[in-house]
Amino acid sequence: MKKLLHASALLLILCGLNAKAFAGTLHCVFKNPESTVEGVKTLQITDDVLVVNETQTIDLEHSKIKCGQFGKQNRFDGTGNGLQVILKSCSDEAALEGHLIDSVNEKVAEVICDEMI
Repeated sequence: MKKLLHASALLLILCGLNAKAFAGTLHCVFKNPESTVEGVKTLQITDDVLVVNETQTIDLEHSKIKCGQFGKQNRFDGTGNGLQVILKSCSDEAALEGHLIDSVNEKVAEVICDEMI
């Protein structure tokens, strides 16, 4: 009976941790320094929100997608302040990769977000 209670407690803890896609702040950079979005200096992801230049926020929707050999992975989408962001974790690195789209200036830049950046 004790083992069943411990297993149930562990399962509840794991479910709670799984509900949060990431726990800390992810710092994002442009993959190609020549291809950036004008006016964007810093990008950070905290609690399912993309923070642009430490002042503007864009809410991110979280979903699970199939990524070939990686199985189901995370995807984050958001739109706001003339920007659209699409990030996926479909790589063997512990990072989110995707695009930041400036719809006003019709500019697209590739970004990578990681705790280590």
